[in-house]
Amino acid sequence: MRASVLAATTLLAISGPAAAADLAQPIYRGAMPAPYAPWTGFYIGLNAGGGIGNGRSDFNVAGVPFASATNSLSGAIGGGQVGYNWQTGIVVAGVEADFQASSLNGNLTAPCPFALCALPLSATYSQKVGWFGTARGRIGVAANGWLIYATAGYAYARLDTDALATAVTASAAVSMHDNRSGWTAGGGIEVALAPGWSAKLEYLYLNFGKVSTTWLLAGLPPITDSDRFDMNVVRAGVNYRF
Repeated sequence: MRASVLAATTLLAISGPAAAADLAQPIYRGAMPAPYAPWTGFYIGLNAGGGIGNGRSDFNVAGVPFASATNSLSGAIGGGQVGYNWQTGIVVAGVEADFQASSLNGNLTAPCPFALCALPLSATYSQKVGWFGTARGRIGVAANGWLIYATAGYAYARLDTDALATAVTASAAVSMHDNRSGWTAGGGIEVALAPGWSAKLEYLYLNFGKVSTTWLLAGLPPITDSDRFDMNVVRAGVNYRF
C-alpha cells in the first residue's frame, strides 16, 4: 500500500509541471503566415491610374528668345506589365516592361512676340499622349509579404501636336506625330495576397527631352518652338507570379 501511494505521488510530481507547461502554450488552429513571399519568378499584370504632363515651349526668332509658355496635360492611363524577379535573402532585383493607353491632353495659347504685338498674331496648341511605355530595372527589399522598390530605365511615348499660327492674313498649321524617347525613374510598394497574387502602388517620372519645330509665316521671320515634355504618373495594379 505504501509503495502504491509513493508511486502515485511521484507520478503526479513529474507530470504536474509538464501539464502546466502544455496549458501555457498558445493553441494555433490555422497555419502560420509565411514570413515573406517568394518573389523569384516571372509575373504578368494589369494596372490603371492617372497622369499629368507638362509641355514647356520656348519661342525664338533667329536664335533670339522672345517668349515661353507651358501647356498642362492630364488624363487617365491603363495598361499591362510583364517582368521577372530574382530574390536573395531580403533583396529583390528584377526587370519590368509595360505598355499604357493614355487619355492625357491639354491646350495652349502661345503669347504674342513683343516685337510683333501690333499685329493680330496668335498661336494655339493642342497636345495629347495616345500611348507610352517603359522598360526598367527594379531593386528593392522584401519582408513579411511586402516589397518596397526603386525603379529606373527607358521610356517612350506618342505625342501628337496640332498647332495653328495666324498673323494678319497669313496662317500656318502644323500637325506633328512624334514618337518620343527618354528616361524614367520612380518607386513603389507591392504586397503579396493569395498564393501567386500581389497588388502594387507605383509612381513614375518620365522625361522626353526637347524637340524643335520652325513655323514659316508669309511676311514674317521664321519662328522656332523648342518644346520640352515630361510626365508624372501614379498607378495601382495587380500581378500574378508564375
